[in-house]
Amino acid sequence: MGSGGVLRLIDVVFIVLFGFISIAKINERSRIELPQSTETPPSNPDKEQVIFVGIDSEGNYLVDNETKLIDSASTLYQYLSEASNQGAGIRVRIRSNFDTPIKYLIAAADMCDQLNLPKGIDVQRVGSGALE
Repeated sequence: MGSGGVLRLIDVVFIVLFGFISIAKINERSRIELPQSTETPPSNPDKEQVIFVGIDSEGNYLVDNETKLIDSASTLYQYLSEASNQGAGIRVRIRSNFDTPIKYLIAAADMCDQLNLPKGIDVQRVGSGALE
């Protein structure tokens, strides 16, 4: 086909589309009402308790807002086990300094895995605002 007087198919489609748009009735304010459940009322999510476990460079664990010192992994396991038995919705946040040996961090993470507690790990430089 040449580029002469023959209309291309795309031109025909656009002409038909603009024709439908020009004759369509468009409401300026159309309200869409979303369906609502009649079976179950909405509820607030369960509250979670976050246990912060700090680890210093000597392998000591700090719990209860870093006020209680735990000096062994077995005592920390017992502490986390008691906390997990109190109810659902417990998370553990493990915080260690950058110079803490990794074995203490891994030990705390393994305890959380054994107790099926969700965990998060933070490694930070204590005493400075930014990494050097």
